[in-house]
Amino acid sequence: MAIMTELSFYQKLERVPLLKIATIYVVGLFAAPTLKFSFSSFQYLQDSLILLSGIILCCFLFKGGLFKYCYLIGYYILVLLFGIWQFWRSDPLYMENHFSHFQLDSYVVEIVQEPSTKSETTRFSVEVLGGYMQDSFMATTGKLMISLKATTKRPLRYADRLWLKGTMSAVPPPFNPFEFDYREYLKGSAIYHQIFLHPSNYIRIEREDSHFPDVMVLALRTRESFLKKLRRYCKNEEYYSIAAALLYGFRGEIDEANIKAFTNTGTIHVLSVSGMHVAVLFGFLSLVFRYIPWPLRLNWVPVVITFSIIWIYAFIAGLDPPIVRAAIMISFVLCARHFKRNSSTLNALVAAASIILLCDPRAITNVGYQLSFLAVLGMLLFLPIFEKIVIVKNPFIRFLRDTVGISIAAQVLTTPLTLYYFGQFPTYFLLANLLVGLPSTVTMYLGFLMTINPIDWLNELFGFLLENFIACILYSLKAIDRLAFSTIQIDIIDGNLLFLSYAAVFSLLYAYQWKDRKYCYLGFLCVAGIVFITIIQQIIDENTERFRIYNTRNELTIAYFKNQQAIIYSTFDSLNHKALQYACGREIRVWASEGNVRFIPLKSKSVRNNYLVELPFGKIVVMEYFSNELPSAELLVVRKNAIQKLPAAVNKILPREVILDGSNSLKKSLQARTILDSLGMKSYLIKDNFAYVWDKESL
Repeated sequence: MAIMTELSFYQKLERVPLLKIATIYVVGLFAAPTLKFSFSSFQYLQDSLILLSGIILCCFLFKGGLFKYCYLIGYYILVLLFGIWQFWRSDPLYMENHFSHFQLDSYVVEIVQEPSTKSETTRFSVEVLGGYMQDSFMATTGKLMISLKATTKRPLRYADRLWLKGTMSAVPPPFNPFEFDYREYLKGSAIYHQIFLHPSNYIRIEREDSHFPDVMVLALRTRESFLKKLRRYCKNEEYYSIAAALLYGFRGEIDEANIKAFTNTGTIHVLSVSGMHVAVLFGFLSLVFRYIPWPLRLNWVPVVITFSIIWIYAFIAGLDPPIVRAAIMISFVLCARHFKRNSSTLNALVAAASIILLCDPRAITNVGYQLSFLAVLGMLLFLPIFEKIVIVKNPFIRFLRDTVGISIAAQVLTTPLTLYYFGQFPTYFLLANLLVGLPSTVTMYLGFLMTINPIDWLNELFGFLLENFIACILYSLKAIDRLAFSTIQIDIIDGNLLFLSYAAVFSLLYAYQWKDRKYCYLGFLCVAGIVFITIIQQIIDENTERFRIYNTRNELTIAYFKNQQAIIYSTFDSLNHKALQYACGREIRVWASEGNVRFIPLKSKSVRNNYLVELPFGKIVVMEYFSNELPSAELLVVRKNAIQKLPAAVNKILPREVILDGSNSLKKSLQARTILDSLGMKSYLIKDNFAYVWDKESL
């Protein structure tokens, strides 16, 4: 009788044939942003790919000896360079016919994203098909983000064509520390420019009906009909918005307080159609088809139907990376099961990741994509260990164990990245997932039954049950969110800590799996490095004063931080104002603990005022008009184009530096800078520029 021996680490890697090439391709994608090409050098890169492909083909044909090694080395170099080329190929700089290279008077565009409306502003992305320049039409390419004020016109829809006229501009970078980088977010969708439209600046172009309907249009129309049916039986608006997100990924109508509850408890993934939703749908279909006696010659029918429904659902939910990943993985599992082949979930995961990145290389920078794949990888690697340690036979206890195990396994690999991007950790994520897991699964089953059920009274019952399950979910999450320390806010970790975190996790995992003591020591050494760096950073933070004058456009926001306490002066009426929170709310949460923020509003914005702001490091004069009563101060902040008597104000206040904030026009700001330069006075211009930032060490 043969003795079964456990495969080594490298033998297991050999069973994932795509892993090696996928890793090299991903390295190329990650390395690409650090490389900058001119237009000509990018053309050389394209030519070198063609030349290298020819050389590798020749080496493969000759084989043997030196040619074998040349083939392998050249093959890996080709994949690396291909990844770099893939990442940059959609950049406007390297696209000769990109619309931004031409001075177009008007544009012809096609909507390629379902329009969403919030705060009376409709936003959507378009493909620029061409434009008019001196009455002649020129075909172009490239994407554009459009923001449109509320209108009484017929609502715009996916695939509509428009003629529009307006001023196109590059998407600006973030102007404040820790501010959401909207430019990088849009770059992930190959969007580099935006335009703000008035309803009078566009005309809908009527299109002839095509004999071959757009698949995405059909999917969105189908979702629209499903949402109408859902609204008919789910009468409470709050519960309807949660159900729409839970079932079909439609999050346009969810209240911000509910979004916050899901985010703070670590259950926001429930509202984003992802692997869990596809798995529930797959389980639902498998359950239905299990009780249908299919003839042997028709055993392929349930596979085709399941495959089709899974991908139709993926299209309806918007083809976000998490659901595409899940759909691809389940497609591999379906095919393997039908053809009676052994299926590797890790193989399916790597294949799904590779296919998505080949179609959309900039998805590598998408936070949702990264977190989605790390969560699934964590479940594949750590869930078997958890099940091996915690052995139970009772079905109910096994369900609880699996729920806890999945939550922990997913959290292990996603936590470092979450801290890197967001600087917060949901303390009670286990409790939240336990309380939400079963109700959300039941809610999805009810929603799917409601979708296919034609009986009205039965749908009324489903709607009643669905509302109660969602009420239960919201009540549980809001109760957890109100608990003490429900969300831990920490400093955003840097790249070094992120690297050490994953090095520690994978070293300890390898040490446990293959009983290798060296990697155990390496893992604990990485943990010690994390603790040491964190302690040093904590000491530095506690002894650092931070002062900011944020770029909040026409408003003024001044902040001072020390010892997890903050003093905020602002012309906004509240610390919770949306614009203030967007610009600097995240940094305030990082440097000041909850309850230790003192907010002082600067009122009377309808008339010009001067203010004296006193902070521990000195005084600041905020000047909106010249006055003979201006006191002396360390800093002078000039607002509302008050530069007529700027030399007299400087001579009176005697500041060390003058700050020209965002309420000044760019023209007046530049004039003021010229005046200050002639006086030998140091100045800083905030208009279209980064916030004024210093720490104590830089004074």
